[in-house]
Amino acid sequence: MLLTQSYHKNLISSVLGGLYSSRSCISRRTLPCAPVHSKRYSASTPGGDSDKTKSAAVLGGGITGLSTAWYLTRFAPGVPITVYEQSERLGGWLRSKQVEYEGGTVLFEQGPRTIRPWTIAGLVTIDMIRQLGLESELLIIPKTSPAAKNRFIYYPDRLNQLPGDIASVILSFRLPVMKGVFSGMIGEPFRRRRPTDIEDESVGSFLTRRFNKSLANNLASAVLHGIYAGDVDQLSAKSLFPGLWRSEEIHGSLMRGVFGKGEETLDDQVVRAELHKDNQGICSNMSSASVYTFKKGIETLSLALTKELEANPNVTIKTKFPIQGLSYTSGNPLPVKITHLSTPPTHHSHTISTLSAASLASLLPTATPSPSLSAISAVTVLVVNLYFRTPSLHRVKGFGYLIPKSIPESANPHHALGVIFDSDTSPTTETGTKVTVMLGGHYWSSRSTYPDDEEAVRMATETLERHLRITEKPVLSNVTLQRGCIPQYHVGHNERLGRAHSDLMRSFRGRLSVAGSSFGGVGLNDCVRGARKVAKGVAEAMRGQSEEDRGLTGLELWSEGGIKWVSKTE
Repeated sequence: MLLTQSYHKNLISSVLGGLYSSRSCISRRTLPCAPVHSKRYSASTPGGDSDKTKSAAVLGGGITGLSTAWYLTRFAPGVPITVYEQSERLGGWLRSKQVEYEGGTVLFEQGPRTIRPWTIAGLVTIDMIRQLGLESELLIIPKTSPAAKNRFIYYPDRLNQLPGDIASVILSFRLPVMKGVFSGMIGEPFRRRRPTDIEDESVGSFLTRRFNKSLANNLASAVLHGIYAGDVDQLSAKSLFPGLWRSEEIHGSLMRGVFGKGEETLDDQVVRAELHKDNQGICSNMSSASVYTFKKGIETLSLALTKELEANPNVTIKTKFPIQGLSYTSGNPLPVKITHLSTPPTHHSHTISTLSAASLASLLPTATPSPSLSAISAVTVLVVNLYFRTPSLHRVKGFGYLIPKSIPESANPHHALGVIFDSDTSPTTETGTKVTVMLGGHYWSSRSTYPDDEEAVRMATETLERHLRITEKPVLSNVTLQRGCIPQYHVGHNERLGRAHSDLMRSFRGRLSVAGSSFGGVGLNDCVRGARKVAKGVAEAMRGQSEEDRGLTGLELWSEGGIKWVSKTE
């Protein structure tokens, strides 16, 4: 569900001079629940010459699940595919809600709202959009717009506008939130590189060690609130910022790494080579974009995927269809058995789970558990959309602002993570002011109960009054409690994924694969990219000649020595 990644993941890089490349999905998890009836969207009727020993199951109908099924229809045409989703709708966290107001409508985004194009993962999503024929539906937010240029952090009692380019970095050091950042950057090249026995550490520890505590607590913690709704002192530096982590390892300094030999991951290089040529036209048309969305909301993407899957005779989509368990039978051409609560079990040659790691762990046989999957937790975020009659109600123009962990509870009693100025980020015909307030995340990790809608609106409006002096009452509101929406890549995350790979290979011999936000990034682009990669891998595995060739887990990257780096190519 990432609400703000497309914008805020660049905040640290704008201060550090573009040093890092973060692999930062929004995935709907399918959880076991009481028996319910299923709804079929289309029948699975593979062609007469189809190989009856091959079939694929996709667990979860969020953006990762839909993307995985869609890519399977391209990489493995003719193979029957079944998508299982426990809820009654598809699309997961992508949900665009139209609310009628005074003869018109107001669009509320309950999850992500914009997409960042200029990364390799972004290229994968652009390629999907091109193939779906959605280019005419795009709404481009240009690099010259206030939403692209104006970024804020609330600290300690005011909005601090962060630099948008290198020239403005110098002027920004007078801001309260930037206190100590400049001195930390000057001293960074002269600090000792980390000891070789440190396999991972928190982002807070890493940045404090390389720069100082001010940068970690005031700047980085705010950024991570916007991306992960997580705690800077728990999230993994090695997993979130692999480029920075490697820079210290190779160069002994992050700043010195700027002048080192340019590198990229091998996977990035391969994907660019595969997709660059076909997408030159659409990329050229989007060249002015900072971020983008769709004219009718972000859900346009999941609806288009659903439409194509419904029309494919080899695809069956089952909603309101909870899963009870998974098991593996050696020697069976359809070895993965999926147990359901109210219908006979089904069997598939390959199964791809796009559920959360913990949800998948709960479905595994008790004899072969995966503690590493169970250990990957997720946080809950309360999303409050508000619409005010008065236009331009907040005095500043921009994407919005984030709130760091260093803000005392007296200044942030409702544990707000940030505020998005929707009227600026996605301009529409709406005449009033539209904002979204995000609350909770890691602050609420120990909570078992949550505010009701009335209380949520009160908390959101009080936050706006405290920070922006907005006292007007909203004329429309929409409250969404996103339970367990953002997985937390805590210290040791990469090592947990490596152990999870071993668990799944041992239990399912590579016939159960994973994709989604619990693994390779929590952004929409990351989920689409992960879906493409696992679908392509499963399609290749289906053509394998031996049992060893016919399986994968999707976690191979973390079991084979980690990310592979290569020299950049133009």
